[in-house]
Amino acid sequence: MRMGHRFTAAAAALVLATAPASAALACDKGEENGEKTGYAGEKADYTGEKAGHTGGEKPGKKPGMRPAKKTEGRAETDGAFLKTAHEAGLAEIAMSRDAAKNAVMPCVRTTAGTLVKDHTMMDKEIRDLARRLNVTLPRKETAEHRKSLRDMRRKAHKREYDTLWLKAAEAGHVQALELLDDEIAKGKNAEVREAARMARPVIAGHLAKVQVCQKER
Repeated sequence: MRMGHRFTAAAAALVLATAPASAALACDKGEENGEKTGYAGEKADYTGEKAGHTGGEKPGKKPGMRPAKKTEGRAETDGAFLKTAHEAGLAEIAMSRDAAKNAVMPCVRTTAGTLVKDHTMMDKEIRDLARRLNVTLPRKETAEHRKSLRDMRRKAHKREYDTLWLKAAEAGHVQALELLDDEIAKGKNAEVREAARMARPVIAGHLAKVQVCQKER
């Protein structure tokens, strides 16, 4: 997947990632029923040989093929990343659109506009990846995100609004970088890892813009 131009040109931002990563990649519904499943066409690994019916077998332990330790992690890591990135990205777009209208500081309004553009492009990449990998994405941001935005709107057109937005944006982008680093280090799907790698410098750039605005307060 060649996403370099789109990510570095404007895109690939992942988030006000204020929600914790959860949920596993739904590569194959049969996986929940204990079936051997694949991730992006790759068969799940299994270790161990067929156990014989010998007297040395521990009581209660069924003979047969034994699944490798944490094989399901290849689904959980990538799927949780895509779901969290999408959900948090929706929240970031909503909050940044709001800031572009209701913030007082020009720096905040400009930064918010950049975030809307980048996160919108990034979310398209995430949705494309999720479609190819059979990941079901959340339809909207969390209730916590929506409440946070409602609370912020009560301070619209006041300096306090800018303060609250910048604080949330900084915390969210710090968490986003942690999320990206985790996927880069532990992700199993090459396309998803590449998306995380391409997103990281853009998210770091967002954080830098937010911190510049904080210094102007």
